[in-house]
Amino acid sequence: MLHSSKLRRVGLIAIFVIAAAFTFILGSWFFTTGRINYARSIGVFPSPAEGMLTQVRSGWIGIQEARIVQAVPETAPGGGPHVWFVVACVWAESKADGSPVGSPTHDFDAPGSYFVDTHEGWVMMPGDSTLFVGFWMKIFGLAGDDRAQVVYDPSISSTPMCVRQDG
Repeated sequence: MLHSSKLRRVGLIAIFVIAAAFTFILGSWFFTTGRINYARSIGVFPSPAEGMLTQVRSGWIGIQEARIVQAVPETAPGGGPHVWFVVACVWAESKADGSPVGSPTHDFDAPGSYFVDTHEGWVMMPGDSTLFVGFWMKIFGLAGDDRAQVVYDPSISSTPMCVRQDG
């Protein structure tokens, strides 16, 4: 037979575990919805590729060539058809902040960003919490309807990703 003090201790531990789980889930809700709302304020796009090209147009000056070279669903835990990673190749005069394009080994930039599918469309997810947000989007019903998208997968081609097409 359990003593009342032991029963009280077990009850308190159970209440603590339930409260901690509830706090974590509630915190995840606020974090996820906050990140999505911030991403929406940057812009909502019809596709992850269109979102990346919009980012390129606002981030580089004197664009000579820009194209999507990778746009694939994220397969890591927390990813799925509603979380995509997109990479572009950009040849331009300079970045919008005036810094040079490229490096000593190449004459282009290759920006990459995560995009998540919401009910309103695709949003760019800045920062490194994308997979956490992507996981909770599915749990909370915030993920979009998995609209079909064009996949650009460089692993199925033997040509290098960033080779100029216009000369």
